[in-house]
Amino acid sequence: MDVDTPQDELNTKLRERFKELPKVLQNAITSADIQKQLRALADTNKLHLDQWQLLENEVMMTLLGFQMPEELADSLKTDLDISKEMAISLAADISRIVFQPIREELERELEHPDAKAAEVSGVEGMRTQVLSDAPMRPVLATPVVQPATPPAPPPEGRIVRAPVSESYKAGETSVARKSVHDDPYREPPA
Repeated sequence: MDVDTPQDELNTKLRERFKELPKVLQNAITSADIQKQLRALADTNKLHLDQWQLLENEVMMTLLGFQMPEELADSLKTDLDISKEMAISLAADISRIVFQPIREELERELEHPDAKAAEVSGVEGMRTQVLSDAPMRPVLATPVVQPATPPAPPPEGRIVRAPVSESYKAGETSVARKSVHDDPYREPPA
Protein backbone atom coordinates (compact mmCIF):
# COMPACT_ATOMS: atom_id res chain seq x y z
CA MET A 1 0.00 0.00 0.00
CA ASP A 2 1.44 3.35 -1.11
CA VAL A 3 1.14 6.11 1.50
CA ASP A 4 1.62 9.75 0.45
CA THR A 5 3.94 11.73 2.67
CA PRO A 6 3.05 15.30 3.65
CA GLN A 7 5.73 16.48 1.19
CA ASP A 8 4.08 14.51 -1.64
CA GLU A 9 0.70 16.02 -0.77
CA LEU A 10 2.20 19.52 -0.74
CA ASN A 11 3.89 18.97 -4.10
CA THR A 12 0.61 17.73 -5.57
CA LYS A 13 -1.26 20.80 -4.26
CA LEU A 14 1.45 23.11 -5.62
CA ARG A 15 1.30 21.49 -9.08
CA GLU A 16 -2.51 21.67 -9.16
CA ARG A 17 -2.52 25.32 -8.07
CA PHE A 18 0.19 26.20 -10.61
CA LYS A 19 -1.94 24.75 -13.44
CA GLU A 20 -4.88 26.95 -12.38
CA LEU A 21 -2.88 30.20 -12.54
CA PRO A 22 -2.97 32.59 -15.52
CA LYS A 23 -0.15 32.15 -18.03
CA VAL A 24 1.42 35.48 -17.01
CA LEU A 25 1.73 34.30 -13.42
CA GLN A 26 3.06 30.89 -14.48
CA ASN A 27 5.74 32.60 -16.59
CA ALA A 28 6.67 34.86 -13.68
CA ILE A 29 7.01 31.93 -11.28
CA THR A 30 9.19 29.92 -13.65
CA SER A 31 11.25 32.95 -14.64
CA ALA A 32 14.79 33.23 -13.35
CA ASP A 33 14.33 37.02 -13.09
CA ILE A 34 12.37 36.75 -9.85
CA GLN A 35 15.05 34.59 -8.28
CA LYS A 36 17.77 37.05 -9.34
CA GLN A 37 15.81 40.01 -8.01
CA LEU A 38 15.06 38.27 -4.72
CA ARG A 39 18.70 37.28 -4.35
CA ALA A 40 19.77 40.89 -4.97
CA LEU A 41 17.20 41.99 -2.39
CA ALA A 42 18.54 39.44 0.10
CA ASP A 43 22.11 40.63 -0.53
CA THR A 44 21.08 44.26 -0.07
CA ASN A 45 19.39 43.45 3.24
CA LYS A 46 22.24 41.14 4.30
CA LEU A 47 20.06 38.06 4.72
CA HIS A 48 21.66 34.67 5.27
CA LEU A 49 21.17 31.87 2.75
CA ASP A 50 18.53 30.14 4.87
CA GLN A 51 16.68 33.45 5.29
CA TRP A 52 16.86 34.06 1.54
CA GLN A 53 15.37 30.62 0.88
CA LEU A 54 12.55 31.30 3.34
CA LEU A 55 11.98 34.69 1.69
CA GLU A 56 11.73 33.02 -1.71
CA ASN A 57 9.32 30.40 -0.31
CA GLU A 58 7.09 33.12 1.16
CA VAL A 59 7.01 35.00 -2.16
CA MET A 60 6.21 31.81 -4.08
CA MET A 61 3.42 30.88 -1.66
CA THR A 62 2.00 34.36 -2.14
CA LEU A 63 2.26 34.10 -5.94
CA LEU A 64 0.54 30.71 -5.84
CA GLY A 65 -2.27 32.17 -3.74
CA PHE A 66 -1.68 30.15 -0.58
CA GLN A 67 -0.98 33.37 1.30
CA MET A 68 -2.47 36.85 0.99
CA PRO A 69 -0.07 39.62 -0.12
CA GLU A 70 -1.25 41.74 2.83
CA GLU A 71 0.08 39.07 5.20
CA LEU A 72 3.55 38.95 3.60
CA ALA A 73 5.23 41.42 5.98
CA ASP A 74 3.98 39.57 9.07
CA SER A 75 5.05 36.21 7.60
CA LEU A 76 8.50 37.58 6.76
CA LYS A 77 8.91 38.97 10.30
CA THR A 78 7.99 35.61 11.84
CA ASP A 79 9.76 33.25 9.44
CA LEU A 80 12.94 35.26 8.88
CA ASP A 81 13.16 36.40 12.52
CA ILE A 82 13.69 40.05 11.54
CA SER A 83 12.42 43.36 12.86
CA LYS A 84 8.96 44.67 11.93
CA GLU A 85 10.51 47.65 10.08
CA MET A 86 12.77 45.39 8.00
CA ALA A 87 9.85 43.06 7.22
CA ILE A 88 7.71 46.01 6.05
CA SER A 89 10.62 47.31 3.94
CA LEU A 90 11.18 43.85 2.38
CA ALA A 91 7.46 43.45 1.65
CA ALA A 92 7.38 46.87 -0.05
CA ASP A 93 10.43 46.01 -2.16
CA ILE A 94 8.94 42.63 -3.09
CA SER A 95 5.70 44.33 -4.07
CA ARG A 96 7.63 46.77 -6.27
CA ILE A 97 10.00 44.31 -7.97
CA VAL A 98 7.83 41.16 -8.14
CA PHE A 99 4.12 41.87 -7.79
CA GLN A 100 3.87 45.19 -9.64
CA PRO A 101 5.33 43.94 -12.97
CA ILE A 102 3.04 40.90 -12.80
CA ARG A 103 0.03 43.10 -12.06
CA GLU A 104 0.89 45.38 -15.00
CA GLU A 105 1.27 42.41 -17.34
CA LEU A 106 -2.08 40.98 -16.21
CA GLU A 107 -3.74 44.37 -16.81
CA ARG A 108 -2.26 44.53 -20.33
CA GLU A 109 -3.41 40.99 -21.05
CA LEU A 110 -6.92 41.74 -19.82
CA GLU A 111 -6.90 45.08 -21.71
CA HIS A 112 -7.68 47.02 -18.55
CA PRO A 113 -8.25 50.75 -19.25
CA ASP A 114 -5.60 51.75 -16.67
CA ALA A 115 -3.00 49.32 -18.04
CA LYS A 116 0.44 50.79 -18.61
CA ALA A 117 2.11 50.12 -21.94
CA ALA A 118 4.86 47.56 -21.77
CA GLU A 119 8.31 49.09 -21.49
CA VAL A 120 10.12 48.32 -24.70
CA SER A 121 13.71 49.23 -25.47
CA GLY A 122 14.42 51.33 -28.56
CA VAL A 123 15.90 48.38 -30.41
CA GLU A 124 12.95 46.10 -29.54
CA GLY A 125 10.48 48.82 -30.60
CA MET A 126 12.24 49.31 -33.93
CA ARG A 127 12.36 45.54 -34.47
CA THR A 128 8.63 45.24 -33.83
CA GLN A 129 7.90 48.16 -36.17
CA VAL A 130 10.05 46.78 -38.99
CA LEU A 131 8.54 43.33 -38.65
CA SER A 132 4.99 44.68 -38.65
CA ASP A 133 5.64 46.94 -41.68
CA ALA A 134 7.41 44.31 -43.74
CA PRO A 135 5.19 42.42 -46.17
CA MET A 136 5.05 38.72 -45.53
CA ARG A 137 7.11 36.90 -48.12
CA PRO A 138 8.55 33.42 -48.18
CA VAL A 139 12.04 33.02 -46.85
CA LEU A 140 14.37 31.85 -49.59
CA ALA A 141 17.29 29.56 -48.97
CA THR A 142 20.53 31.46 -48.54
CA PRO A 143 22.95 31.09 -51.44
CA VAL A 144 25.94 28.87 -50.90
CA VAL A 145 29.11 30.89 -50.47
CA GLN A 146 31.98 29.69 -52.62
CA PRO A 147 35.29 29.36 -50.81
CA ALA A 148 37.98 31.92 -51.70
CA THR A 149 40.58 29.18 -52.11
CA PRO A 150 39.61 26.24 -54.30
CA PRO A 151 39.85 22.82 -52.68
CA ALA A 152 42.92 20.68 -53.34
CA PRO A 153 42.55 18.11 -56.12
CA PRO A 154 41.93 14.55 -55.00
CA PRO A 155 45.06 12.39 -54.67
CA GLU A 156 45.95 10.44 -57.80
CA GLY A 157 48.57 8.01 -56.52
CA ARG A 158 48.22 5.12 -54.16
CA ILE A 159 49.77 4.86 -50.75
CA VAL A 160 52.56 2.31 -50.65
CA ARG A 161 52.79 0.21 -47.53
CA ALA A 162 56.12 -0.57 -45.97
CA PRO A 163 57.17 -4.21 -46.31
CA VAL A 164 56.27 -6.47 -43.41
CA SER A 165 59.20 -7.34 -41.17
CA GLU A 166 60.63 -10.82 -41.70
CA SER A 167 60.88 -11.28 -37.95
CA TYR A 168 57.13 -10.59 -37.55
CA LYS A 169 54.99 -13.60 -36.77
CA ALA A 170 51.23 -13.28 -36.39
CA GLY A 171 50.07 -13.66 -32.80
CA GLU A 172 53.55 -13.14 -31.35
CA THR A 173 54.12 -10.05 -29.17
CA SER A 174 56.95 -7.72 -30.10
CA VAL A 175 58.54 -8.29 -26.70
CA ALA A 176 58.93 -12.00 -27.46
CA ARG A 177 60.80 -11.34 -30.73
CA LYS A 178 64.50 -11.94 -30.58
CA SER A 179 65.39 -9.94 -33.69
CA VAL A 180 64.24 -6.34 -33.64
CA HIS A 181 66.55 -4.89 -36.28
CA ASP A 182 63.73 -4.19 -38.77
CA ASP A 183 60.91 -3.55 -36.27
CA PRO A 184 59.90 0.12 -36.75
CA TYR A 185 58.47 0.35 -33.25
CA ARG A 186 61.46 -0.95 -31.33
CA GLU A 187 64.97 0.30 -30.95
CA PRO A 188 67.67 -2.28 -31.29
CA PRO A 189 69.43 -3.12 -28.02
CA ALA A 190 72.63 -1.23 -27.44
